[in-house]
Parts: sequence; C-alpha cells; structure tokens
Amino acid sequence: MYPFIKKGDICRFVLTETERIKKGDIILFRTSNGNFVAHRFCRLVTRSQQLHYLCKGDTNLAHDEVIALDQVIGKLTWIERNGRIIHVTDLAAYVWGRVVLTFPLTSLLLRFYLNRRESTQA
Repeated sequence: MYPFIKKGDICRFVLTETERIKKGDIILFRTSNGNFVAHRFCRLVTRSQQLHYLCKGDTNLAHDEVIALDQVIGKLTWIERNGRIIHVTDLAAYVWGRVVLTFPLTSLLLRFYLNRRESTQA
C-alpha cells in the first residue's frame, strides 16, 4: 500500500459492517490461504450468485483474488506515522485514493519508481 502506508506505520482498523464499506476504503481481510492483507476496495463483483469484493494494492498492477464478505475483518480509520495521526477522512488521503482508483497508470508509475529505487539501493 506504499506510499499511502509506509514501513513502520501503525494502522488502526475497526470492525465494520460490510454494507458500510465504500469504494476507495482500505479494508483488512483474510485471504483464502490465511494471510492478512490490507488493500483498497475497488468494486463489488458477483461470483456464483454471491457478492464479493475486488481489491487491489496501490502499487499492484492487478487486482487480488475476489474476497467473500465473510473474509472482511475491518476497515482502516487512521495511520500513525512518526507520532502523527493521519485520518483516512483527511482530504489528502481521500484524493490519493481517488487518483489510484481513477487512473490505473498511477500504479504502473509507482511500480516503476519502486523497482528503480530498489535497483539503485542494491
């Protein structure tokens, strides 16, 4: 979820009703293999006549496997970074979420940047 969530950040997730999750929210869920993942909710999809969530990390180029409603644990409310609280309702957080969802090229550019940064640090 870089750059929105960075290494060392403390993230606060709260239990939520699935009906209260909206496009752009960062949700915490358990994958089918038992891992915990926090990714941005993109849209609802129907599979086998059941509603599922389609999510994606901000720097991922592809969506995750679909998430059943019962796999959702909660949604992000704030991030603590260097002693400062960043609420997901802040304007900058909202705008960033909209940019990532509206312009998929953003993820490609972020991925390119991260790959270059890693190769220069190696």
